[in-house]
Amino acid sequence: MTNESANPLSVADKFEILEQLNLHQRYIDNDASLESAQKYQSLYWPEAKFVVNDIRQATFEGFDGMKQMYDFAHSVFPIQRMRHSLGTFVITGSGGQAFVEWNWIVSWREDDKGTLSTGTYTDTFEKRDGIWKCLLRRSDVDKNWPAPVFQIWLDKAEETFKAS
Repeated sequence: MTNESANPLSVADKFEILEQLNLHQRYIDNDASLESAQKYQSLYWPEAKFVVNDIRQATFEGFDGMKQMYDFAHSVFPIQRMRHSLGTFVITGSGGQAFVEWNWIVSWREDDKGTLSTGTYTDTFEKRDGIWKCLLRRSDVDKNWPAPVFQIWLDKAEETFKAS
């Protein structure tokens, strides 16, 4: 654990990290193109890890892992029907390391269905050469999410998965 009083994060640092969170939600809603996958990859350091705990437990590592996760989400799930939003967040840390806990919300874009799922990301960010990017992200879906809705899509994943 860092000594936050020694070199606390500035308001500018926290804002840059908040921008990264917003871009994550925006980029995940982009199309399934290679260009969009690369924008998503750009939010992470090359050795980053993303741990997913929802209907499946999976870990994605490095740029290839982030692209695989992006491609999986866009070819297995109907992402074009969903919108990802940023919920509440807390950013702490000092120097070149930050810890972020933030809530995510996935809503339907059509048919007035409302919220599809919610959960929490727990992140570690690092600042290198003046740039903040995610080094470790853990996604934990809230227990009340509709797993059967997602299971239908996962059951077809081998048929529907496509790389960008």
